[in-house]
Amino acid sequence: MRAFRLKPFRLFAQAKGLYLLWLFLLIFPKGGVKIAGIPLTWGYFLLGLFTIFTIFRNKLTLRSNRTQAFVAALPFQFISLMTCAKNGIDSYNFAFSFLMSFFFLPSIFFLFFSHHIESMNLDTLFKLLKKGVFFISAYGIFLFLYKLTTGKFIEIPFFTVNFHDLGELESKNIKRGLYFKLISTYNNGNIYGICLLILLPLYLLIEKTTWKRFLVKSSLILTLSRTVWIGWIFCEIIIGLSNPKKTTRSLLAFAWSIAITFFVLISIGFYFGFDFLFDKSLGGRIDQFECVKNAALFSERPFQGIHEITYLSILSSFGILGLLSYLVFITGPILITLGRPLCQIQKAILCGLVNFLFLSFSDGAVLFIPVMAFYWFLCSLLLRKDFSTKNPFDLSPSRLGFPHHVAGST
Repeated sequence: MRAFRLKPFRLFAQAKGLYLLWLFLLIFPKGGVKIAGIPLTWGYFLLGLFTIFTIFRNKLTLRSNRTQAFVAALPFQFISLMTCAKNGIDSYNFAFSFLMSFFFLPSIFFLFFSHHIESMNLDTLFKLLKKGVFFISAYGIFLFLYKLTTGKFIEIPFFTVNFHDLGELESKNIKRGLYFKLISTYNNGNIYGICLLILLPLYLLIEKTTWKRFLVKSSLILTLSRTVWIGWIFCEIIIGLSNPKKTTRSLLAFAWSIAITFFVLISIGFYFGFDFLFDKSLGGRIDQFECVKNAALFSERPFQGIHEITYLSILSSFGILGLLSYLVFITGPILITLGRPLCQIQKAILCGLVNFLFLSFSDGAVLFIPVMAFYWFLCSLLLRKDFSTKNPFDLSPSRLGFPHHVAGST
């Protein structure tokens, strides 16, 4: 009886933690301060704090599939550490971000938060996801138009911008000709677009309101980022291919969506010039291909960070074996699910993860907050066993708008 009485309170405490992480990872991911030039955002601070609580207050519950995903990380972690120890580090800020993205975050989501993700109330999670994605998209469009009409950004220190970055938004490589990219609360158009594209397939599954879906997609256009636009096209294609109901209506809807996407991009091409869309220098990234000529099993270069084209940058920083071990690491959770029956939610999550792997051919932004937090969380959620949305201790005020068979069907 005591355990029964305590369970609702434990679930309530978990829900409060989920709301805080939602607020400071999805809504205000850049809010925080800097210590010695290194951003300390509230979202990452809370992740660390909740991890400490989990270690000292709960028994660590390991799930076999997440343990396998974590084990897949070990070769890359070993090679990267040994390479940095041997060759040295040129940028300690990027080195700290690297440790956070590929050591701490995978440990948090595959090991320490494994039980919480397995028992998380999906109704609450999806309700927050719908509201959060819609908010950042709507605010992003508002901020884009506000900057266009007034010439100023709205900056709220500690929330929409890091306190130590106050007044420096325009210096963050977000200008595109006469315009500034849509940045929302992410302070960068590419980072916003990449994060949204990771979440977009799942959002489109659980959000049934047409105008809200349209608004969210429209925000991707205003990022004025070629990487984001290409990722959007790819996202539409894989969502269409993953649709289990290949009816005439669904195929027409898919074709219409692709046609509208290409029409918008061609219109942008006429406005900005097609040289902008088909830039031969790949936005200044063409020099990153030089590392292929001198590729070796192990790198002899000091660690300088992971640049736009993630796979080439990994090759340059850690060599051929480093790149191969990275591919095993980053695709591990996906490989674990191959050959298994997946529900619609898992398929949507999988589409978002594959979309990120595709974006990494242009700009993965893997060292920038909160990209990898989203990726590893969805990886861990993908490996969850039960996707039923019915919970006797439901803390959310309302149910989702899709039937139960969508969540649990195979």
